[in-house]
Amino acid sequence: MPKALTYISAIVILSLIGIFVFYIHYFSLDFPFQDDVTLLEFVNSTQMSPWNWSHFFQALFRVDNDHSIVIPRLITWLDYLIFGQVNFQHLILITLAELIFILYLLFRLFKRQQLALVYFVPVAFLWLQPQYHEVSNWAITGLQHGHVTLFLLASLLIITENRPFALAWAILLAFLASFTFGNGFIVFIALAYVYLLQKNWKNALIIGISLVIFFACYLQIYQMGQAAKFHWNLNHIIFSFLGFIGASAMEFPKIGLILSWFIGFWVVSLFIYYSLDHWKFNFKNKSQGTYLGILSFILFSAGLIALVRSAESYTIYSRFQLYAALSIIIVYLHLLPHTSKQIHPYLLIGTLIYSISFYCLSYYNHTIAQQYQKMSFVADRINWQNNGSILSVSSGYLWNAKPIFQKAENNKIYSMNYPWNNPFDGHTTISLAPETLIFQAKEYKEVMQQKHATWLNHYYWLEFQHFPFSTNFKKQWFLILKSQDKKPNCYILPIQFALNGKKNFLSMENYRANYGSIKINHESIQEGIYAIYLWNLDSETSSSKNQLYALKQAIQVDARLRTLELK
Repeated sequence: MPKALTYISAIVILSLIGIFVFYIHYFSLDFPFQDDVTLLEFVNSTQMSPWNWSHFFQALFRVDNDHSIVIPRLITWLDYLIFGQVNFQHLILITLAELIFILYLLFRLFKRQQLALVYFVPVAFLWLQPQYHEVSNWAITGLQHGHVTLFLLASLLIITENRPFALAWAILLAFLASFTFGNGFIVFIALAYVYLLQKNWKNALIIGISLVIFFACYLQIYQMGQAAKFHWNLNHIIFSFLGFIGASAMEFPKIGLILSWFIGFWVVSLFIYYSLDHWKFNFKNKSQGTYLGILSFILFSAGLIALVRSAESYTIYSRFQLYAALSIIIVYLHLLPHTSKQIHPYLLIGTLIYSISFYCLSYYNHTIAQQYQKMSFVADRINWQNNGSILSVSSGYLWNAKPIFQKAENNKIYSMNYPWNNPFDGHTTISLAPETLIFQAKEYKEVMQQKHATWLNHYYWLEFQHFPFSTNFKKQWFLILKSQDKKPNCYILPIQFALNGKKNFLSMENYRANYGSIKINHESIQEGIYAIYLWNLDSETSSSKNQLYALKQAIQVDARLRTLELK
């Protein structure tokens, strides 16, 4: 293979890494999103005098929502000890480093095959993309799934590279994975599966005993969580199982769902075929054992997730699409040594076509959501500073999380303060004609059911069909609700624009459509009548030039009736 192609491949891979790092850093923000509050709650619990180790370990190993999250809690606590405050962007960047290190471990696997570097390019395209943004840009899920995947690959590499004390190190990593997230114990199963395929009965038995020891410890602290629902629906379970495995195909319009089922079935079929092949003929092939071990983890995880998450309907979650990308990568790397060299170029071209298409569509489909999420976090840091309220989550969540935030701020563990220039100070307000921007309010009620609780999630969407100003990607448009009563309440809400055509994505000029909506969790807003203002926060414009527009419509929030009305 020409050296020029090797250099080009290296440049492409490094460029993809650079784009991914910049993307995550740009869209991440120091904000505790949803379940992140459990990390703050743990650090709050460490603020005791005198110090009590028993209390510390009890809080550290406490099971939340079926999961033991010892490792994420420890990392958060260390971040607090080092920097003096918890910073959730730090935790996201730790996950980012893990994801890149996982790519390096995949490269270690690839190097065993002694192929040209160009064959690794599809792996970088498949891995370094935002489809699994709930892992790459969410602190707690990143620490959970990132660490579990890292422990999985590291343990399998150790036992298949004949490292000193390989079994002991692998068991240690499996224990760490098990105390990181709910599916971490499946690392034990993956290790045992590899040993069984290699007919190493002794080590398989030791792994099995270690798994029993883990469950014996886990059951001492276990409480049934909120996510587990064992209402059997075989169709939902089977199609969710296949969909989880092939979820990378969900980026493709119109055919995504069916294609995900097909890919899931294809991966399962290849796994069964090569497992039998490894058992009968190639049980000494270390690389094949590693790939099958990773696939066994993915299949067991997908089965477990489908079992407990697909009780009511067919379900795919972004955080689990990490394993979908990994499944395609592992199948591709596994097929390379199991096909003739004459087929390798065709396998490379086919995988490149799929991976590049998937990569581009992933950025196209999810970038608008990542921008909206960051805008929501900016708005909520301001809302907390002004009103002690958070509007990106349900009122029920806020009711539970508010005491934790307050305690964290009182103990100087975390601060919601966000530097911003109040647009009402020194800005000239421009009044818009009534027909310039017209909202329609739509009410939504969702019954939320969990293992131990049922509640009503009640909110409104303000929808508009034509936005009168530029929707350029650089412009961050917000609504500001300013109380017309004597109370100086002021709330800020991000505008969520719809996605425009794909042809405009590269120019970023019309990536967002000129219609969209604003979600309002009105039960977290103080009762009263609010004037509506439109505010443009342009990232490349000085704050003095970010214009404020007054709309003719107003909003009335009635706390007694729990309603929102446009006036």
